[in-house]
Amino acid sequence: MSRPALYQYFGDKDEIFASAFVGLFEDLVDGAVLALEGSGTTAERLDGFLQRYEGDLFERMSASRHVDEIIGAKNEQVAAAAAEVVARLSDSLDAHLDAAVPGPSAAQDARRTGWVEMLRLAPKGFRFDEPSVAEFRRRLTHLADVVGAAVDAG
Repeated sequence: MSRPALYQYFGDKDEIFASAFVGLFEDLVDGAVLALEGSGTTAERLDGFLQRYEGDLFERMSASRHVDEIIGAKNEQVAAAAAEVVARLSDSLDAHLDAAVPGPSAAQDARRTGWVEMLRLAPKGFRFDEPSVAEFRRRLTHLADVVGAAVDAG
């Protein structure tokens, strides 16, 4: 596609970036939700969820020499759209855990909230020592195993 043709659909390069970035997030979230809804043990579904979202994102970012530019981009349009997509990811995870461990008790709600926090926040810490993609994915699998065992026991 030529540059003039591109600008028939987008107003400027920020809109192009926003569309591409949000499209990437939508694809990752779609894959993660499908893995969560798939078959297998709780740990396998959680691992698929983490691998499709966190693992695939980490792998793509690791392969880019522009990762600092991408992460440092300040675009309100991207931030708002990405927040909506990530909210869908969180809602799907919440619904999955609610179905896995049903019940309205405060103790069950607290456990589900803790699991969601672990699954959403721990992968950020897994990046701290700049691991290889394989090591990052191994850490995600271990997290899925631990949380899956707790969910099944719960």
